[in-house]
Amino acid sequence: MTRKRFWLVFLAVFWLGACSSPAERTLSLQAPLYATLPNGADPLNASRPSSIYAEVAEVPGDNLIRYLERKRGHALNLLSLSGGGQNGAFGAGFLIGWRESGKRPQFDAVGGVSTGALLATHAFLGTPADDAILEEMYTKITAADIYTDRSILGLLSADSLKDTTPLRAMIAKYITAETLQRVAAAYDENRMLAVGTTNIDYAQTWVWNMTMIAKAGDLELYRDVLLASASFPIVFPPVEIDGHLFVDGAARSNLVIPGMGGQKKPNPPLHGAGNLYLIDNGKVTTPPQALIRALGPVAATTISVMMEQSMQTALTRSYFGARLLGYNFNMVGIPDAVNVGNDPLAFDPAQMRAAFDAGRALGAQDKPWQDRPGDSGDIPAWVFKAGMAP
Repeated sequence: MTRKRFWLVFLAVFWLGACSSPAERTLSLQAPLYATLPNGADPLNASRPSSIYAEVAEVPGDNLIRYLERKRGHALNLLSLSGGGQNGAFGAGFLIGWRESGKRPQFDAVGGVSTGALLATHAFLGTPADDAILEEMYTKITAADIYTDRSILGLLSADSLKDTTPLRAMIAKYITAETLQRVAAAYDENRMLAVGTTNIDYAQTWVWNMTMIAKAGDLELYRDVLLASASFPIVFPPVEIDGHLFVDGAARSNLVIPGMGGQKKPNPPLHGAGNLYLIDNGKVTTPPQALIRALGPVAATTISVMMEQSMQTALTRSYFGARLLGYNFNMVGIPDAVNVGNDPLAFDPAQMRAAFDAGRALGAQDKPWQDRPGDSGDIPAWVFKAGMAP
């Protein structure tokens, strides 16, 4: 579906849906066992730190990164994978090219949102067999493997335009009980995997500690969190967990960086500067174009601009967070020349192959990284240079 058609269908369904009366829900007050706000606070009481990281507070000036440095015994390699729908093929290809270059490290902590959440488990586990799964996930599928269309009558009582039963089945195929055991083993090694979702009841980003979920052996919850993180609002149905309603993590924050939280400014790094590697499954810059003044193109492009601005904000926040932690910032995105289309939910095999091949080629390069976000005109360039070196 093109963006124009999507918005025309959405407006029609919105009008028709006004005639229906969905069942009322009660706001869930159940505290999450494995999720925090991005700053490490308790989602239901943002004034206090989450109890799931109680050990971190035992050393003054520690945050989760310093805690992991202490446990791991070295400066950390952090990976963050953004949203981007079918463009997650770029991230899959980049990871494989990076491994083939011989320079890809084992990641101490990985964070993913939306399509980045679907990449995150196998990127975290990091074997050639896991890379093969990522390649299969992003080059051997079509839209039929992700969603099915609803009928017009079905839309009247639905909470989304599409049905993601196929996506749920795909997640179950690649996230098995054996996968969960491997993630649990990484928890025992003090490595961490995190996934971001948007709780639309509370209008919050909830960051889930997937390694803790794996250690608890809760395969169903693990899969539900991945599905929730990848559930693009309006198009895909929200996912209910413990009475809370969740949609795509990118609806509020297109990036999560494990360990950025903390109640106080952190101590200096214990083992020198580590690295934050950030893979943006989107184009770093979007070429300008003259829009047709029609409802569909204007609505779709406006939403796209809003999402891109959200990404720019997340990149800037991540940059300064990394610098304050004393870590190097490294980011990469899809080169402008790569044709990935205008619809990240198309799951077009040709466009995904183009993104995958571009990522693989870029990952194999000696120096593919940018050391700061692009200049979007929002923040003066001198700010990025002023006293922020690790």
